[in-house]
Amino acid sequence: MIERLEPFSRQMAEDLLSIFPTWKDHLAIAADAGAHCFKIQVLAPAASQGGPLEIASFNQDVTVFYATTHRHFFTVLGNADEAGGAIEFIRKIFDEQLVVVSYLCTGDSIIRDGVFASVTVPADRIPRANHEYYYASSMRVRSWKGTFDTDFAAPYARDKPATDNARRA
Repeated sequence: MIERLEPFSRQMAEDLLSIFPTWKDHLAIAADAGAHCFKIQVLAPAASQGGPLEIASFNQDVTVFYATTHRHFFTVLGNADEAGGAIEFIRKIFDEQLVVVSYLCTGDSIIRDGVFASVTVPADRIPRANHEYYYASSMRVRSWKGTFDTDFAAPYARDKPATDNARRA
């Protein structure tokens, strides 16, 4: 199946499968403007609420999706311009060094209910309060193994704490 991919996607899939060979069973072909790209979906552990991790190649880039966020990369393994590549991001998600913080909006007449914004942050820097998005009414944290998964009310707080002591461990 991998031989049917367009050249960039084939190379990125081969690089990804060289690190995670068992993902070959999850490889699917996706069409993008007539080109054959790939998509791989890896289910999260049962304790996690973040959902699957997806990796896809489209338009000469590799995109990694997790929870409510995604990130674009030029390579899987990295190069001079992008040292870690997608693999470094994937490993940090799997090792729970990174978590996804989503800012949610509910009950506002102007902004539609749902995820207002999301960001990937180091697990030791999970915000305790919403200092970023005025319209967000709550926050959701998702981690690969579920260790840091939580939802909490987080109305906008105008004054940001001066130190990192205000952040969750």
